[in-house]
Amino acid sequence: MRFQRFNFLVMALLCFCGLAITGCSQNQEESVSPDKPPKPVSTAVLQKTSPINLQYTTGSVVPWKSEQIAFEVAGRVAEVIEPNELVTPQIGSEADERTPDATPLARLDDEELRIAVESALASVEVAKLNRDANLVTIEQQLPAQIESAKAEADLADTELSRASELSRQNAISRSELDAARTNAATTKSRLASSNAELAQAKARQLALEAQILQARQQLSEAQRSLRNAVLFSPFPGQVSQIHAVPGTYVKEGDPVVTVQMMDPMTIEFEVTAQDSRRYRRGDMLPVQVTDGSGTPRQLSGMVYRVDTVADPAARTFTVTMHVRNEIDESAYTLPDTDEPIAWTDQITPLNIGPMITGDRRQLVVREAVHTIGGETFVWKVTNRRWGTPSPPGDRLLSVTKVPVRITSDVIPYLGRWKFVAIEFTDPNVPINVDRDLITGKLYFKPTHFNSPVVDEVTSPSIGTSSKDLLPRPLQELETWTGCQVMLDDQRWLLRSGDIARISLTGSEPTDGFFVVMKAVREEQGKTFVHVIDDTTDRATARRVFVDVAEGESVLGETVLLRITSTSRDELREGMQVIVEGTHYLNDGDRVVVSTLVGGHP
Repeated sequence: MRFQRFNFLVMALLCFCGLAITGCSQNQEESVSPDKPPKPVSTAVLQKTSPINLQYTTGSVVPWKSEQIAFEVAGRVAEVIEPNELVTPQIGSEADERTPDATPLARLDDEELRIAVESALASVEVAKLNRDANLVTIEQQLPAQIESAKAEADLADTELSRASELSRQNAISRSELDAARTNAATTKSRLASSNAELAQAKARQLALEAQILQARQQLSEAQRSLRNAVLFSPFPGQVSQIHAVPGTYVKEGDPVVTVQMMDPMTIEFEVTAQDSRRYRRGDMLPVQVTDGSGTPRQLSGMVYRVDTVADPAARTFTVTMHVRNEIDESAYTLPDTDEPIAWTDQITPLNIGPMITGDRRQLVVREAVHTIGGETFVWKVTNRRWGTPSPPGDRLLSVTKVPVRITSDVIPYLGRWKFVAIEFTDPNVPINVDRDLITGKLYFKPTHFNSPVVDEVTSPSIGTSSKDLLPRPLQELETWTGCQVMLDDQRWLLRSGDIARISLTGSEPTDGFFVVMKAVREEQGKTFVHVIDDTTDRATARRVFVDVAEGESVLGETVLLRITSTSRDELREGMQVIVEGTHYLNDGDRVVVSTLVGGHP
């Protein structure tokens, strides 16, 4: 009985231990293998597309034509244009074909050339007089002399016949017969001499005609040299450099002024040998530049040429294209007012007398003195003074009318400017000669900058771009009552040395599946993407092994890669390709999808 009780206790203890072991193992399994949480990812819908490969490069702006202009004759320079001025070309070569409003670049002291022209004119007149005198000899003097010689010869022949008859009758001596024969021979020689003089005079007439032609050619050469004492540009452009100043003696061919064409300009950029074959003359490319206010501007360029020889150092080819240029007036901000704004292209101080004439007279350029209705005045600037820095970009001047009196004749300076001395007639107007500024000549522009209408009388500007805008009628200075003047300084949008951004022509688009670069992974030499497996109840990531085609496509700032499947799982449209989060995924991981906004590949 005691043995049975002992067996019962042993069996109970064994059962209790077994139950304890079983419970511990179940708790351990429950703690080791719980469900993993899904990983957050973003996807893009896979579609077949043909994106355009957008590529950009930078190019340098250079002038299409730039030339050092020189005189064809030697002389002393009397006048030279200022840098940065716009010039109108001289189109015709002959005096009657020349452009009347062409801009002179420089002038020579032409006194010697004018003397040469007058001397050539005198030579032509002398040659004409010599010709006319010889013509009188041919037409009047020599014919009369020939007629007289002929008559004398006829008389001598008659006397010789009579003497011969008398000699046969022994009525006269032999010496008298010889004298008659000698007289007849002499008169015939005199007649022949007169005929020879006539032939010689006719030959001299031809020589005199040739002398007239020679004198006229010398006159034409002298007149041409006189015309060439004024230097013009053969094309429109802007003065970029001055090589001589008034007073300099220049020889034939010495450069005086450098003029560069501003419209059109050329942009040069470098491309590889493969890319250079894409471009042909006449291809159009978008160009982006920045104007004076910092705003990007879109222009269009046409390919002009592609170099046939590569740069030996860089192994690249230079592509040159033409781009139309225009005046950049973005820096001008007109005040919000209906009152017309006057314009001026210069402001000058009053204390330039010592610089011009060596005295303290108050000198101003003649164009700065306006006379309207019998009143003579200048425009004094009130918001800008000599010696005080002006605010950057502030081109608007406040002016007031100040009456003056001209006290001198015109004073030329460096052959280009004309000054006059003035006195201020209103003692109530304060004038500081050392600090006050006055404007130059005032003129008016159309309301719209880009209007094709320009005041031909008062506006010195040229080269304005033309748009289809209708301006208001131009204000007349006689009726203008405003007090604001805009300081004009024409600048071109494209300048030599500027940098431009060119949109290059890509290769032909290829149809296929394109995904962003970050959606493609590579591990152990294998390339794959993760797609969403929608065959199960829960979203999981499934690997699809792919090949990446050579080349890439750039869409904005995103690099796209074209992929093709290399596994049993084919790529198809509508698949969700994981873009964000693919780099920490394993095959079969659960994911939670957040569709990428704008994720179209």
